[in-house]
Amino acid sequence: MIKNIIFDLGNVLISYEPESFIEKYVKEKNREKFYEVVFKSKEWLALDRGTLEYDEAFEIFSQKLPDEIESLRRLLKNNIQDVLFPLETNLNLLEKLKKKYNLYILSNFHRESFLEIAKKCNFSNYFKGGVISYEVKLLKPEKEIYESILKKYNLIPEETLFIDDTQANVEAAQKMGIKIIHLREKNKLKEELLKKEIEL
Repeated sequence: MIKNIIFDLGNVLISYEPESFIEKYVKEKNREKFYEVVFKSKEWLALDRGTLEYDEAFEIFSQKLPDEIESLRRLLKNNIQDVLFPLETNLNLLEKLKKKYNLYILSNFHRESFLEIAKKCNFSNYFKGGVISYEVKLLKPEKEIYESILKKYNLIPEETLFIDDTQANVEAAQKMGIKIIHLREKNKLKEELLKKEIEL
């Protein structure tokens, strides 16, 4: 029987849309390069891991994209909020879910960005806690990050459901005995929860 539900954030509760930022703020000729240099970079992962700060990332990205200083400044000084959009329909499910289940977050996220979106979406109203990558210097799908949340809250894997949009992340959780939902379409969260006989 499920007692705990662990949520990823990106494309589960928060829409993550780097493409829309690029289309809006980056010069057309630089868009492909911007995507690779910023969003697909080892530095982006280091921000998630909490081993790099935004001002350091800005310096590195600026050297690689010298004519995109303004868009880089906007992205990072604004704590990447121009890339993140609350999925209201999914967030609205939390109010009902918290009455019957213990809710937690397990997400790869930059520190400043997480703190801002957590405030914006009132996460403290719904979640008993969580593990965010920057806090523990670990990233999904590394085994240790799942061990970290189970240990921190004394969660029994078989009583715990984990929801993530990335296959590698749910597979890693499943190997530890955690029940999973691989959320391939962000607008299907309610449907997927009902399939798992989660009470709403």
